[in-house]
Amino acid sequence: MVSKNTYRILIWVIVILAATSLSMGISFWYHKQQDKKAAEKQKQQVEMPSEQRTRFFREQLNLRQDQMDIFRELNREYNRSARRISNQLEDLRIKMVEEMGQQSPGKEELDSISENIGNLHSDLKKLTIQYYLDMKEVCDEDQQQKLNEIFLTMSKSKEDVSLPRRGGRGKGRGPQ
Repeated sequence: MVSKNTYRILIWVIVILAATSLSMGISFWYHKQQDKKAAEKQKQQVEMPSEQRTRFFREQLNLRQDQMDIFRELNREYNRSARRISNQLEDLRIKMVEEMGQQSPGKEELDSISENIGNLHSDLKKLTIQYYLDMKEVCDEDQQQKLNEIFLTMSKSKEDVSLPRRGGRGKGRGPQ
C-alpha cells in the first residue's frame, strides 16, 4: 500500500513535470513565432517582388515617365532571363542532391553539375551587371548615385550560402 506521503510526492512530481512541459511548449512556440517574424522582416527588406521593382525604382530614383517606360522594359527582359537561369539552377541543385544520395555517387557527374552551376551563377551575375548598366544609362547623375546605393545595399544583404562567422557569433573577434 502506498503511503500518503509518497502519494503527495508523486502528485508534486507530476505537477512539476506538467508545468515544465507546458513552459517548454510555450517557449518553443514563442521562439518559432519570433523566428518567423524575423525571417519575414528580413525577406521584406532584402527581396523586392519583381512586379514591384519598377515602382520601387520610380519612387527611389524619382523617375520621369520616359525613364519609367525604359525601366519597365529592362525589368521585363531581366526577369525573363533571370527566371530561366534560376530554374536551371534549381534543376541542377536537385540533380546534384539526387546524385549525392545515390549508393555510389559519381564524382565526375557531381563535378560536372558543380561546374554547370558555377557557369549559370556567372551568367546570372553578368545578366545583373548588364541590367544595372542599362538602367544606369537611362539615369541622370543624381539618379545614378542613388541607383548605385540601392544595388550596393541589395548585394550586401543577399548571400547564396550563409557561412558561420569566425570567432563566435558577432563578438567582434576577427574578420567575418
